[in-house]
Amino acid sequence: MSTRTPARRGFTLIELLLVIAIIAILASLTFSLFKAAKNGNNKATAKGEITALSTACEMYKKMYGDYPCRNTGGIAGGDDPQFRKDLFDQVMGRRVLVSTAISSGGTAVALKNYNDASLPGGSTRKMKPFLNVGAVNSNDNKSLGLNDWSGGAAAAYEFRDPWGNPYDYRYRILPSSSTAIQNTSTGVYVTPFSYWLSPGFLIVSCGANFVEPSNPVDAPAFADYWDDSGANPMSKTGVVPATYGDEANAAGPFRSDNITSWTN
Repeated sequence: MSTRTPARRGFTLIELLLVIAIIAILASLTFSLFKAAKNGNNKATAKGEITALSTACEMYKKMYGDYPCRNTGGIAGGDDPQFRKDLFDQVMGRRVLVSTAISSGGTAVALKNYNDASLPGGSTRKMKPFLNVGAVNSNDNKSLGLNDWSGGAAAAYEFRDPWGNPYDYRYRILPSSSTAIQNTSTGVYVTPFSYWLSPGFLIVSCGANFVEPSNPVDAPAFADYWDDSGANPMSKTGVVPATYGDEANAAGPFRSDNITSWTN
């Protein structure tokens, strides 16, 4: 007497689709958790790096009398990449801030190469960094070195956050090297040095969702880092809301983070 082997029933199409849907949901949840954890780690790293940059700026001020400045430019603001480059050059010791008395009265301030002939030691002068190489990533760590610049045209470096976006920096812009930073009669600061209304500087991590503007002048200018609707325009924290994008030709937002270091 023969016995029949029961026929094995396969999965139906609906069952297969249901399993695939469950796997997709689990994968999406796992990816979201991983992304959130990575962003959380990046934010913690960015805060540490901003603290390191802030400390370097304070050390720079103790040495040269002021925080790293933007080189002579005569602009009122905008997303000027020169801010980032000048910050890097000064913090890493490639340029120094030099005050000089001028014949017309007052003191002019200028950025000079660390080995400028007019400085003590001249061409044999050593570079004095305020931050260890690699402590904060740059846009070209492989080429970066303390002796990569002996004067003249230098590679343009800027500090980069954990997402690979530039750390933005704002402080004073220097007037001409032959112009006193203050009116010799009234003591009032001259432009463009006077555009910066606060005694502190601002360092911003552009965050994970940073969008580089196609035209630099379309991004936040000096006062746009604050709520400038009141009588004292630079009194806020410097935090730029994620919805920022009110420039005339802006698609925005050009800033999307709340990671800042603001010193008052």
